[in-house]
Amino acid sequence: MNKETLTTKLLDLVEGRETPESWRGWWDEHESELETLLNRGEFLKLKPCRHGFKWVPVFGSQKGAIAILEKSGTAFEASDLYQDRYLAELDAFCKEQERVQREKQKEFKTSNPELFRRYPKFSKALAKALDPSDEIQPAATEEQIASQESVLNFTLPAQVREFFLLTAGINVSTGVTIDLSDLFDLTIHGERYCVLGEFWKEADGDQLLLRPGEETIWYYAHEQDKVKRLCNDMTELLEKKLARYLNEQ
Repeated sequence: MNKETLTTKLLDLVEGRETPESWRGWWDEHESELETLLNRGEFLKLKPCRHGFKWVPVFGSQKGAIAILEKSGTAFEASDLYQDRYLAELDAFCKEQERVQREKQKEFKTSNPELFRRYPKFSKALAKALDPSDEIQPAATEEQIASQESVLNFTLPAQVREFFLLTAGINVSTGVTIDLSDLFDLTIHGERYCVLGEFWKEADGDQLLLRPGEETIWYYAHEQDKVKRLCNDMTELLEKKLARYLNEQ
């Protein structure tokens, strides 16, 4: 590999004569030579990234090639092919994600009529906010709830039990997690709590808390190391606090 051969290849790339496959194959074959021939910055800018999209790596490498050719004073006419193909690929990906999201929202509404009846504001906001990766579990049984209470040595408030009888848990990527199987004990400043889940009210990782014998929902603002009162009960948490939060996402 010499600079003339490299320049010819870079012109093919910049002017749109390469495909993602041909560029990746050539790079893999000559990577060690290129690392010697180019300075570190040029090498890294030219190197095709590993990416889920087909056209992103060659589009990124084209930018690096343009910088190298401009530095050497080589004339070229840059092609918009890779950018156009990438944008088309991105548009198709976004449309598919939207389709999947709509299907998941439709399935959620159909599969959880009791959740919508009991918590209409929360369920509507949740359906709107659902991403393909989010999880809504089937209802828990009385036996599963009693078993978890026995393990924790903690009696769940009546409204929390009612929620779990409609769904054993929700996991929403925007910062809400309530999961029967993940409940655990936590002592904060000498006081015992049951961690109901996460609600990123003030910062990532803020936790929803229960205290023995209370319907009140508390939360732990971990960045401040403070336990704060959040609301009166589970219904208020879902229908007011979480519904508002999800609608804002």
